[in-house]
Amino acid sequence: MKQGKRYQRMEQTRAQVLRYAVALFLERGYQETTLDQIAERIDRTKGAVLRAYPDKESILYALVTHMFRVQFSAVRSLLGEKTDPLLVYCVETAMQLHICELGEPLRDLYTSAYTLPTTSDYIYRSTAQELRLIFGKYLPDAAQSDFYELDLVSGGVMRGLMARKCDMYFTIEKKITLFLRCVLKIYDVPAQEREAVIPQVLAMDLAAMARSTVENTVRLAQAGFDMETLRASAADERKEDML
Repeated sequence: MKQGKRYQRMEQTRAQVLRYAVALFLERGYQETTLDQIAERIDRTKGAVLRAYPDKESILYALVTHMFRVQFSAVRSLLGEKTDPLLVYCVETAMQLHICELGEPLRDLYTSAYTLPTTSDYIYRSTAQELRLIFGKYLPDAAQSDFYELDLVSGGVMRGLMARKCDMYFTIEKKITLFLRCVLKIYDVPAQEREAVIPQVLAMDLAAMARSTVENTVRLAQAGFDMETLRASAADERKEDML
């Protein structure tokens, strides 16, 4: 009974830490947020924060596993289950690029996620599974490990473009077009299909989709996240430890 109550209190603390850490990440970016600031925001000691999460990167990991888990499903839900998987991939990645243009804290948050060891490895491993479903027909002889390695390349392109702020010359439309042309070549998508899907993506209100994604994450954070989200991120972390 005591162990059950202790576990419940720890989950509540983890939810509280994640809630206020996410708020700080969105206000200041990942790099400018410290564990001391998180502890001060929740009116706890730094030691209490570290008992919930071993370091700041593990807090970001909990957020990243949630965001990347729902992004593909959210786009599929919006476009419809019967939508061409290639279009789903293109919209989802274009939306990520749009999110980074909503503010410098978000740019820092995403580029950190694509850079730090645990979060980037999660992104590449989880995305590689989606990539095989999407691009398997173009690369029928490729194994799961091949898609993981290709994802390292496409993820590097993504991170590089995320880090570069758009301006009047390098517009978000140009950034998305450049990303999709480069990456779809990597996955052997025929030129005719590449050039057909890009205008479809650019015709969508990606900025609104990006804002909605961030707003949904903020609402979840303000509610303290639910236990299912925390358990799912903990389960993902255990899987990573086993690999």
